Amino acid sequence: MAGYDEVLYVMFAMIVVSTMALNANRVIQINNSTMIEGQLEGQVVAYAQDIIEESRALAYDEETTYDAQGNSIVPVYIPGGFSTLGPDGSENKRTLFDDFDDFHGFNETVTINNLDYDVSVTVEYVQTSDYKTYSVAAGKSTLKRITVNIESDFLRKNINGDNTGYNFSFIRSYYAD
Repeated sequence: MAGYDEVLYVMFAMIVVSTMALNANRVIQINNSTMIEGQLEGQVVAYAQDIIEESRALAYDEETTYDAQGNSIVPVYIPGGFSTLGPDGSENKRTLFDDFDDFHGFNETVTINNLDYDVSVTVEYVQTSDYKTYSVAAGKSTLKRITVNIESDFLRKNINGDNTGYNFSFIRSYYAD
């Protein structure tokens, strides 16, 4: 019976080593998934920041754009003289946008490194009483918030779950221009 003890010890050792190898493989797989997800999230952040920076470089409102000589046009009534949100007339492409709120309703699917991302943008008039919390204004105001929403089929909460939505916001003041 003593010969069988050694066989049992060897089998037990094989089970322990196999379990450790499986756990090591699982940890490596999780690390690889986390690393890839981090790279994809970096692309999401960079693209959202690109849209926000592009919008910030434009005039606050259609009514505060610039004339042919480069002079700022200021509406008579602030904020009542501001335009409605969204692109105006022929501004049907991102390259034609000339003010901050033209991005309202902008949607596109962009491919970055062979991965598709669904991008949607909203702009809204907001108000605040403490500069910490903001709510949607009932009418026009001197504050606008742009929110860039990005999703991808490759960024999911779990395998069969919904896509993870990434939201980036920036609040712009008429008086800060």
